[in-house]
Amino acid sequence: MVNGKQLETSEKIKQGLVFAVAKLIQILPLIGLTMLHSGHTAASYMPYILFYTALKTGLLFVNSLGHVQNSFKITSISMLLAAGALFVLAISPWLYLTDISAFILGASASVIMPTYEGVYYHERVVWKWHLMGTEIKTLLAFSLVIVGLLTIASHFSYRFIFIVIMLFVLIGFVGMQRFEPFVKQLDESVFVAQTKSLNNLELFVWATAMAFALRYLRLFEAKFVWLLITIAVIGLVALVLRVIIMRGTKTQMPGWLLIAALINGAFETFLMLYIFVAIQNQGLMIGAYVTYGAGMILAQVIRKSVQRRFSKLSDLKVQLLGFVVGAWLMITPHLILLGILLISFFGSANSILLNHRAYYTGVTTSAQTLIVKYRNTYLGSILMQFILIIGLMGLAVMRQQDMTTVIAGLAGRYLPAVDENPLV
Repeated sequence: MVNGKQLETSEKIKQGLVFAVAKLIQILPLIGLTMLHSGHTAASYMPYILFYTALKTGLLFVNSLGHVQNSFKITSISMLLAAGALFVLAISPWLYLTDISAFILGASASVIMPTYEGVYYHERVVWKWHLMGTEIKTLLAFSLVIVGLLTIASHFSYRFIFIVIMLFVLIGFVGMQRFEPFVKQLDESVFVAQTKSLNNLELFVWATAMAFALRYLRLFEAKFVWLLITIAVIGLVALVLRVIIMRGTKTQMPGWLLIAALINGAFETFLMLYIFVAIQNQGLMIGAYVTYGAGMILAQVIRKSVQRRFSKLSDLKVQLLGFVVGAWLMITPHLILLGILLISFFGSANSILLNHRAYYTGVTTSAQTLIVKYRNTYLGSILMQFILIIGLMGLAVMRQQDMTTVIAGLAGRYLPAVDENPLV
């Protein structure tokens, strides 16, 4: 089974099952949480807000605990936490317990995808293996079955949706536990010794406050939100300045990886915000999330054949082209889903290529390099949200003001004084 030998069919099926869970665990819960909206109150939207917040920052907390060395154990723990949170969401009548479970689910989903990538690449190094026909067919079939069950469950109760997703995660967990012993890295500790980072823990705190406030602000304006944003901005700026003073601006990670990850997070946020804000119909919103997941799966299946057609362009240019075309298509109501599919596909396809390159940089442990790459993607997402909020605020102010007054005011403040004495 190891050292380049061909995988057995049963092993390939297990790989496809777990891949489906890793790719869709960030998307499927949004379907159930969207159905939780019983009105336009903050309480009904809170599970969604908390899930999305933790989805962007949960990985930062794991990163603060140290450099991940055994990605298999971290993935397994995260899957169990996700399954437990989904079970509570399915049965809990208490709102506060639902909120806590949604946050735990989001944090677990934030971790599963990047850490499972570490498991996958560990297998590739030993097995000389990558996803092929049987694995991809299993991935597609399993995903379609789950979507079908979610559709059936939605006609009864949103609670049944969480049960279906819980079974989805548990199947992936059981499949992982049946991997070969070398995949489990039995002799490896979870974290590299003496790599715990208080800076990363502080980053988690400020980023979580920022992500929560920005998502809350998209729905409800409140004074405490602006105060929270102000505190988070001050905290983040102080953290960055302290790190620069103590360590300088150099980083071990390649510049291209940092920039591409930030861009990936920014466009992913644009898409998610568009779905959440611009699409008011609940059925269409759920369809948008399903389409987003389909784009991620298709990127795993037909990425190579599509990207070969754009071989004359760099990977980043192809990604940006897909984003721009997809964004324009989303302007037309009948083409919204097609635009979402394009953005999801090209973003995920480019992310796969970034993962390939990040894993072999040799900067630190391979699993940790992937986590840092995804961490930057999540931070890019939060940054994009902040820019959009500030931009929308500015637009709102401008729409309520006479532009000539605004321009005259700026000119009077910043341009040299003009001698306005009357002519004689």
